[in-house]
Amino acid sequence: MTLILKISFTFTLFYTADTLQCYTCESEECSETTLETCSGGEVCSTMTTVFGHLGTRVSKECITREETCVFMDATTKTSMSGGYSHTSNIAYCCSTDGCNRNTLPALNDKPNKLQCYSCKSEEDKVCNTTVQCVGVEDHCFKYTVPARDGSNDGRHLGCASANVCRTYETSPSTPNFNCCKGSLCNNAMDIGLSSLPLLLGLLIISLV
Repeated sequence: MTLILKISFTFTLFYTADTLQCYTCESEECSETTLETCSGGEVCSTMTTVFGHLGTRVSKECITREETCVFMDATTKTSMSGGYSHTSNIAYCCSTDGCNRNTLPALNDKPNKLQCYSCKSEEDKVCNTTVQCVGVEDHCFKYTVPARDGSNDGRHLGCASANVCRTYETSPSTPNFNCCKGSLCNNAMDIGLSSLPLLLGLLIISLV
């Protein structure tokens, strides 16, 4: 009985030491936060995401480091544009109590010197429009989606930050995602952008 109590006490100490208290919020503005005890192995995060014309969302939560955090105790900046679609994200993961209290400012979306081919709308099948990249976007990308019905493949073009390229170029789920450096390096011919919003959504899930 004494041995069982000792084991139980030791486990309790270990479990307590391995859990954090992080700020969490429910609303998109994250105007009200609460301090919540996370599950074992989770860390704290704070994130600010801009969904183009749809607005900005702030989130604070407990997350699993292996699934979400690229770096600890450092900000991760991610951005992707495709003509009429744009999203950017800045995130910070940390591992001390209440370390995600501060709200991160949205990423700078000022135009930079890079230009890439893209589409001007979902209906655009030529996609030879030139888009001005913004902020941390330093690569052009082209994503080819094989057509299931035997018709022409869909190709989706735009601007992306370096960490977006690293994520998608090495992911088994996006084998035809390619990035290049230099203005207009992503050739545009017979393409569309219909699945770009899905890529932008996956970006937020896979990169923090």
